[in-house]
Amino acid sequence: MKSESFVRMPLVALMMAVVSCAVLPSCRTAEANNPVPPDQQARLEAMRAMGTKAPITVFPVALSIANENDKGVEDIGKEMGKVLGVLLEQAGMESLEPTDSVFVLPSDVDFDEAAGAFGEFVRANPIETDYALYAEVVGRKGDAPQFDEIRSVVVDKAGNCLWVDRQTPRDADFKRIKPSCLMTACVLLSERVRKQLGIPKSAGNESADGKFTRMAAQDSPAPDEAEWNAMEKRQAIMKKATPSVKVAIFPVRLSDEKVGKDDSAHLAQLLNKKKLCAAEVVDSSLRVKIEPSHNEQKMLWDLARAFQDHVRQNPPEADYALLADYMISPRDGRVMAVHFVVCDRDGEWVIVDFQNDHHVDFQSVDPKTHEDCGRLVAKRLRGYLR
Repeated sequence: MKSESFVRMPLVALMMAVVSCAVLPSCRTAEANNPVPPDQQARLEAMRAMGTKAPITVFPVALSIANENDKGVEDIGKEMGKVLGVLLEQAGMESLEPTDSVFVLPSDVDFDEAAGAFGEFVRANPIETDYALYAEVVGRKGDAPQFDEIRSVVVDKAGNCLWVDRQTPRDADFKRIKPSCLMTACVLLSERVRKQLGIPKSAGNESADGKFTRMAAQDSPAPDEAEWNAMEKRQAIMKKATPSVKVAIFPVRLSDEKVGKDDSAHLAQLLNKKKLCAAEVVDSSLRVKIEPSHNEQKMLWDLARAFQDHVRQNPPEADYALLADYMISPRDGRVMAVHFVVCDRDGEWVIVDFQNDHHVDFQSVDPKTHEDCGRLVAKRLRGYLR
């Protein structure tokens, strides 16, 4: 059971190219009260006829959710552009291209005129594909970002507008997907592009092998395919020994300096009650500083490697060792993610798992408390061992 590939998305250092743009007349959306001009509709229909083969350059996503003094906003936008590319490839798109160029909508230009500005940018910076996609995420920053609007623009290589799409909390797709983090904002963007092109959900391909997917795999902080295969073999061995297999439950990691021994006791009780293993709490706490990052996969694998080193240096008496990490906002108590790592006595990874609010099991448990987090870990572990 592997984590979804579209979230294995570390930052990549790219050179930003920003070109000033003149503002051209805006284009209209199909949902607007005014009819779409015939020439724009004809361009859109021609693109739709290409379906999944429509060649599109995907630009970095613009973010308007950070404070002026925040750093790394451009890097996050570049990463989001890559995530969006992977999601579109998984939706069936076959001819997507990344770009090093970054389009910045001038601060004095309203989004109604974004298509004109982006079209001028594309004319001044020619693309190899027939079309270009630009997106913006607008909202307020916090542990639980509030998104006010998620926008996208597509122009052709000549800079002519095909569509402008604006999603707010009043719109059906926004209500259905309920974007609550940058990842789910990308999910909404990809869904809107899919619908604009008329691509059915049946065209999806989770094992897509496009340029964005290959970049994600190459730059991923996760191990290579050989290690994944080795982990699956170790999982099979552990599964075979269930429910008598002995598992040492380490104090749950709540932050860099705080652990939850009561939480580990609760988790052990759950695992024993469900007869997944013979779980025993140990006092050996792993106090390791994990560098904060918007890249959840990086934090997960930094933790996995730290736990692996700890187990190798301090082998447990049990057959396996489990460390859970409950990522809970100190500001409002919201559960942002739940990670856990299982190593064998030799410190080899058996399971490295994470859940956040775009995963089905996370959504089904809908964790609000520490106890809920434990139930989510038990549910995920059951999926591996049963």
